[in-house]
Amino acid sequence: MKGRKPFRIVVAEPYAPEALAGLEEVGEVTVLKNPAPQTLIAALHDADALLIRAKAHVTARIIESAPRLKVIGRASPTMDHVDLRAAGNREIRVVYSPHAAVRSSAEFTLGLILALHRRILSYDRQVREGQFETLRQPAGRELGQCTVGLLGVHRVAEELGRMIASAFGSRIIYHDPAGRAFDTIEAEAVGLEALLEQADVVSVHLRPTSQTKRLLNADCFAKMKSSAILVNTSRGIVVDTEALAVALKKRYLAGAALDVFETEPLPPDHPLRRAPNCILTPHVAGATLDAASRRFQVAQDVVRVLKGEPPRYPFTMPPA
Repeated sequence: MKGRKPFRIVVAEPYAPEALAGLEEVGEVTVLKNPAPQTLIAALHDADALLIRAKAHVTARIIESAPRLKVIGRASPTMDHVDLRAAGNREIRVVYSPHAAVRSSAEFTLGLILALHRRILSYDRQVREGQFETLRQPAGRELGQCTVGLLGVHRVAEELGRMIASAFGSRIIYHDPAGRAFDTIEAEAVGLEALLEQADVVSVHLRPTSQTKRLLNADCFAKMKSSAILVNTSRGIVVDTEALAVALKKRYLAGAALDVFETEPLPPDHPLRRAPNCILTPHVAGATLDAASRRFQVAQDVVRVLKGEPPRYPFTMPPA
């Protein structure tokens, strides 16, 4: 038919209007109301591109149902909703938004560190309960006098390290189980045990793998300073949260702040809900309007692939 656009594009979840407008310049766009597997399979039979966001799971079965599929785009800094092996076997390009929430996540992590390190929430609660003069005693240390340990080499960790070094001048150490190194910040590589023993602040930035599952357990918490704090805004499976609750209750470490959990939402009866000096937030570290806007720029890479051009942010599998 005259004027028919060359590509069929399926958008499985809501996208920003400007992203949809860019896709519509090169293809016929179908926006699904429901990203359930059967809905995806029915929609993809003649699709050249698929875009997802947070709910849709692109399994091998779904990929095999789309014989024309050339590119999968996810408006996210991770690709854990896509069967990458199945996509690779079909030579389907996979693109994503790796930098979208880096700044937002690093700022949130720094906010948790400061709130916990300087006992801000604790002071707030006690003042509301009627205390005041008894609280006005010297406590804690300036962040610049502390050692900050970054567990995992990741874009967010690197941005956080840059912020902390610039604003506070803290000593920064790091450990990465896969042996990765930072490129743009001055930080000392150490072993896991040394990081746990030396750090006043441990900030977790690990990918979810079989090696990192519950990497931080009771033995690790026992190695940390009793004055140290733990912050996790990366992946929930990295921390044994039940062991963490015990460590906080027994004062093996001074506090913890978690934005992610092994099970989300955190079960109502989970002991972490009753743990002392523990900040719990609902997986929102990267959830700013700025980050949300940047996520949808993945649509531009989908257009590039469809046009035969190299994408800016192709996903490549990290080392195991």
